Amino acid sequence: MKKEFYQRKINDIITKCPIEAGVEILVYRLLDECIDDTKLSLVDINRIWKNQDERLITDGGVPDIAVLSNDFVFKDTDKGKCYGFVEVKSTEISLRETEKFLGESKNVEHFIYTNGLVWKYYKGNKLEKEYNLIKGKKLPYSISPVEIDEHEFIELQSFIKTIKWNN
Repeated sequence: MKKEFYQRKINDIITKCPIEAGVEILVYRLLDECIDDTKLSLVDINRIWKNQDERLITDGGVPDIAVLSNDFVFKDTDKGKCYGFVEVKSTEISLRETEKFLGESKNVEHFIYTNGLVWKYYKGNKLEKEYNLIKGKKLPYSISPVEIDEHEFIELQSFIKTIKWNN
């Protein structure tokens, strides 16, 4: 994904309808381009009911996106694994370590927490990497358009491609 496209889409979300669902679509699209689909499956799970598949439920509820093995079969606990989760927030929400966050990131090896502007990667419940995509790094938390830092954006994409989800 090119920085210009991401910038245009995140600004559409910020200025036209700053809701989590819009950010989630953009985040999913970026991750889908960075994750090798011959080895892993990226699945939007935020609308499943609790207690449907214990592998997709955390102490904080159901995250937004799961990174699964390609052999994963819903409700068949003998088939497939969940390697990580992604929790998405609206661009106007700061990424605080809330109870929901702590419950979702616990007991999972890989966890990404993002509002589309800031991306945090946790490995084993420890913050390993953080990317602030806003040029100048000032977080707007408003309805003001932002300029995406191209270097930081490329670094984020490169990093996501190096995550060893199944380790």
